[in-house]
Amino acid sequence: MVEELNRHMSRLPDETYYATHLTYMEMDAVTVPLKSRKDAEKIAADCQGRMCQVEKDRDELVRVEPPQLYNLLDLQQEAARIFGYTAGQTKQLALSLYEKNLLTDPETDSRYLPENMGYTVEKLVRILMEELPFMERYSLKPKVRQLLGDDPMAGNHAILPIPAGRGWKTIELSEQERNLLLLVGGRVLLAAADAHLYENHKSQLTCNYHTFFTNAKRVRQEGHREIEKKMERFFKTDKDIQGEKELEIYLGKVFGPCDTSVAIASSADMAWSQDNL
Repeated sequence: MVEELNRHMSRLPDETYYATHLTYMEMDAVTVPLKSRKDAEKIAADCQGRMCQVEKDRDELVRVEPPQLYNLLDLQQEAARIFGYTAGQTKQLALSLYEKNLLTDPETDSRYLPENMGYTVEKLVRILMEELPFMERYSLKPKVRQLLGDDPMAGNHAILPIPAGRGWKTIELSEQERNLLLLVGGRVLLAAADAHLYENHKSQLTCNYHTFFTNAKRVRQEGHREIEKKMERFFKTDKDIQGEKELEIYLGKVFGPCDTSVAIASSADMAWSQDNL
């Protein structure tokens, strides 16, 4: 979409463009960029309080596979994103947990586990469901098979948390160590979860003979994204995978009565209209 936007922008003079927005609850559709604000305001007036209908709808089922288990580099990158830890700090924390027998060897470049660890992982998932504070009242049927696979080019296997006899809560850890341990435990559940499935819609709508465009998504299966949301809330991070609103939309659906507004065309307006032309 970025490349298409750049091509579209390159054809436009360096001046202000306007767009008319058509909204109803979650639905927000936009016209192509218009050179005249007066034209945009006329469309807004024509469509204010009117119904609109989906005239074209291209939908694609998108499958987002769960992330793989951590190797050291991945763990360092994720700890930097979520906690702001440096690569060196993360490595030292991981080695400290390893020395306390709470992590497997962190100095690995593998993201997989040996084929003979299937039963061990199933037991680990059951324990993690009780240990991880963000997994209350959640049931996971782990897809253990997707965690297994020999990687002859990698040393050791992916990083795993190690359960403690009386539970992690009984062990004295620094806040940074506990954060990292919970992060690694959460990654095991993410890696063993279902894929995230959603419909990606590119739709064209008509209102009183005017044409509008919108992009929207509709989730078909939360999968690993549901666990990811729980982790985001717990660690107070906010990562929206697609950045698009969720909307039930299909060919022939009617929205309204709609509200309208006029604004200076944004890069998103440019991209939406160009992507749907």
